[in-house]
This record gives sequence, C-alpha cells and structure tokens, in this order.
Amino acid sequence: MRKRRLPQIIAVAVLTAAAGAVLLAAACGGTGNASVTPGPNLGLTLTAADAARSMRSFDKAFLRSGHRGGFYRLSTAGGAIGFWKEAELIETAEDYYRYTADPAYKTLVASLCRGFVARFGTDWMYKYAGGTTGRSLGPRANDDIMWMVIAAARAYHITGDSAYRRMAAKNFNAAYGRSWSGDFGGGIWWRMATGHAYRAEKNTTTNAPAAIAACELYNDFHEQKYLTQAKALYAWVRGHLYNARSGRVYDHVRYTSNGGTRTYRTGWSYNQGTFIGAATLLYQITGDHGYYNDATRALDYTRAHMTSKGILTADGTGFNHDTGGFKGIFARWAVRFARDNGVTTYDEWFRRNAGVVWTHRNAKGLTGQTWNAPTGNGVQFSFDCSSGVAIMEALLPAAPASAPQ
Repeated sequence: MRKRRLPQIIAVAVLTAAAGAVLLAAACGGTGNASVTPGPNLGLTLTAADAARSMRSFDKAFLRSGHRGGFYRLSTAGGAIGFWKEAELIETAEDYYRYTADPAYKTLVASLCRGFVARFGTDWMYKYAGGTTGRSLGPRANDDIMWMVIAAARAYHITGDSAYRRMAAKNFNAAYGRSWSGDFGGGIWWRMATGHAYRAEKNTTTNAPAAIAACELYNDFHEQKYLTQAKALYAWVRGHLYNARSGRVYDHVRYTSNGGTRTYRTGWSYNQGTFIGAATLLYQITGDHGYYNDATRALDYTRAHMTSKGILTADGTGFNHDTGGFKGIFARWAVRFARDNGVTTYDEWFRRNAGVVWTHRNAKGLTGQTWNAPTGNGVQFSFDCSSGVAIMEALLPAAPASAPQ
C-alpha cells in the first residue's frame, strides 16, 4: 500500500463534544506479558459509556483534521495510513454512529470521506506506487476498492450525500467488470489475471466484501443487477472457500505452476467476518434462512476455533501489518448479525472479549491487536488499535429500526 504524507496538519480535530475529555486512568498500562483468564464477570459490568470512552480515546490518539477533511493517522507518532486501512477506520466511525445516532459522528463520517477523497480521488482504479522506489504496483487490488465502496455506500446512508453513492457504484462497477471471470467457476480476481502466479488468485477477502458492497448498492439503487451480483459472489465463496459443515472460511484458491489449482485453507478472522456480513445482508434482503444458518455456523466456528480461553487471538504478530485490524472486521459483522437479528446467544462472549480489551488498555485508553496482554505506552498503530474499539461497540445498544444500514 502506498503511504503518502498528507497536507500540513492544521489542527487536532475535536469532532465530538467529548473528544477532548481527559481519559480515565488505565487499569493496566504496563508492558508486561501477563495474560487474563476470563472470569465469570469479566466484561459483564461494562456499559455503553465505556464503549464511548473507547471510541473517544481512539479519536483523541489518532484523529486529525486538515484543510481538506479529517483523517486517522498511521500511529500515535504521526504518519499517513494506507488506502484500505483508512476505509476500515471510516467504517469504525460509521459503526459508532449506527448504534448511537450521535450527530457528531455523522459530521465526522462526512469529514473523513472528504479527507479520503482529497488523498485518493474518486476513481480508485488508478495505478499506485509502493516502497521507497515508487515502483508501480499496477491497478489497485480489487479487495482494497471493495472496502472503500462499502464505506462510501454507508456514508451515503448516514449523510444523505448522493455523491458517495455515485462514487461507490462507479468503482464497484469498474472493479467487478474488469475482474469477474469463469476461472475457478466464477468469482472476481484479487488483483487481475496477469499470468503471474501470485496474482492469479481469487479469495474470500475480495469476493465476500464485494458481495457486501453489492448488497449495499442494491439497497441504495434498488437495481436487480446488484442483488444478482451479490448472490453470485456469495455463492462462489460458499461453493469454493467455505466448509458448510464446520463453518470455516478458507482464504483463497490459485493456479499452481503446473497448471493445476490449489485451495489455501488458512483461516483469518476477517474472512469469517465478511462472510457473516454478506450472509447477514442477503438474509435481510431475501429472507432466505440458509444465509442465516451460514452466518451462525461461521460465527460458531470462530468462537470455538479462533480463540484462546474464549478470547479472540491475534491474526498476526508485530505491529502495523494488515492483520492488526482483522478482528475488528470480524467484530463489526458478528455484532451486526446478532443485533440485527435479535440474537443474544453471543452477548456474553462479546462482553468477555470487551472485558479483556478494557482491562488491557494503556494509559491513553488504547488496546493493541493482542488482547490478552497489557498494551504498552509506546507508539501504537491506529489499525492495530481499531479492533479493540470494534468489539467494545458490542456494548452499545441494538440499532433502532430507523438507523442507517
């Protein structure tokens, strides 16, 4: 991903009335490696006010404002975050508005989208550069585009600004049009079919978000083509990268050097999450209970097999990798499935995870990607810390029926 310096920062954005409030003292702000075994009451006493503190701590640490709009910094030390990570942080703010209807976050979503457009424009198909050499990496990956299509469609729901809806549709149509093929029985390419083995791949992280994006556009435009595309994208993932008996979602399929194919069964929490998200939206649109059942199996698999003592484990190690925010994407869609369908079975599990996040926050109120150990007080990265904010949002009430979807 290209990381580019933003225009000179003019001021720290104070986009919510409470964003400048003094943080509560952290219960654990050290750098030790002590773990927490989730006791019977861990997280059960947390409230929506604690979720608000978590969101505001995140904003205070990372949110800034330039003359062209708001943005989240790469880290507490500064820097610019990349394309798809910024899209996901916009969704974190959108989630908060969805559950609280706080007008300050409606303003924030609009500001963040303006800031995004100022950096990346409205045509996301452009080639982009990477590394210190500025070498061209070719067309932007289709999964990156789909993340921002979702964020833009949701921004339209929240703000009513039809420019976001047009932006989302234009980029979805272009990415889908260039990348759907009959290879592997359908689906869209991760990048493009170029003949290079590392690019000749179709994966969950492109096709499941694309199914979500198509559902969002169907809800916006009420055009049958988007529902048809959403169903086809979902059906491809379900048929090729989903174990319907266990609920496990696989990562990708690609060609081998001898012309064969291979399925890579690596499990990531965000693939579980976007599969749940696509199933949730298709169930809402169609009423087909099969989607509901798929989402339940995928959620159950995650709880049973991607946790340690019931706490979601980190998808990777180190700092500022793509994996840092994976659990947040899972939490977004898992919580939404439960809230939208009135399912309370997972509430205690969500709360136990939130309890560990809350216990292990540092002096700035931030929790890194490893939830079961205290977060240090050194430099923290926004994408790593976003997952803890996302699971804390499970403490917020279910969205009212009139809330933006």
